[in-house]
Amino acid sequence: MSHYENHNLEDRELPFIYKERAVRPTDRSFGSSNWHENIEILYIVAGSGAISNNGHTISVSQGDVAVINANHLHALAAGEREMRYRYLIVDRSFCLANGFDSTAVSFDTLINDKHLRSLMEELHKAYELPEETPFRTLRIRSLVLDLMLLLCRNHGSSAEQGERTERSVTYTKQAIAYIRASYDKDFSLDDVAAFVGVNKCYLSREFHKYTGYTFVDYVNRTRCSMAQQLLLDARLSIHEVGKRCGFETRSYFARSFRRYTGMRPGEYRDAFLNK
Repeated sequence: MSHYENHNLEDRELPFIYKERAVRPTDRSFGSSNWHENIEILYIVAGSGAISNNGHTISVSQGDVAVINANHLHALAAGEREMRYRYLIVDRSFCLANGFDSTAVSFDTLINDKHLRSLMEELHKAYELPEETPFRTLRIRSLVLDLMLLLCRNHGSSAEQGERTERSVTYTKQAIAYIRASYDKDFSLDDVAAFVGVNKCYLSREFHKYTGYTFVDYVNRTRCSMAQQLLLDARLSIHEVGKRCGFETRSYFARSFRRYTGMRPGEYRDAFLNK
């Protein structure tokens, strides 16, 4: 699955997202990919894996820091064991308020910088403090500013001089938007290519390059993801759910759903409704 990620950062004092997550090695292929206008900084704290960033694959391991530039299509995959990472997403408004536009800067993707790692560790300690701790908010804001200053000074260049978003990325995003808006309808690669305005063979190749999925595989994954939500409504029959998600026959729906979830639609419904 790929989608535009909209960040609703309502805390004006701390317009950031900071969390720790893990990617399990159950599937070596890249998982859900997304893009957003905010800068994202990833710090690998355990294990190893890879990051797909605008079609380029970067290997990462414990101690590495990676930066996802504004509007870059990206996804993560684990190596032979679980990969744990912390990520910081900095709202663009915070950058603008402090004198620079994060969308106009192209940062290095993989960074080996002891000072940067040290700042990420200090930021983690600050976030772990109780919210009522005196000056906690000031401490976090100060550390994020230090991080952004270090990145801008030592690991960034203007977007015009650095890497620009390729046209093929834009085409891929447009195709994804079409699929997500029309998953319940009957359409083909030809239809999507005509909508985007490119040759279907070119779109098929670039789509696989940036998402890691073939066109058909991605369409079916999208439809099955939507079906998972509808199956929780016991008023809808299995056949009706399949039709609403764009599957022509019940058998094809059942086959596809089992392929992507490991269960038949009825088994999935029973498992979750019984809970």
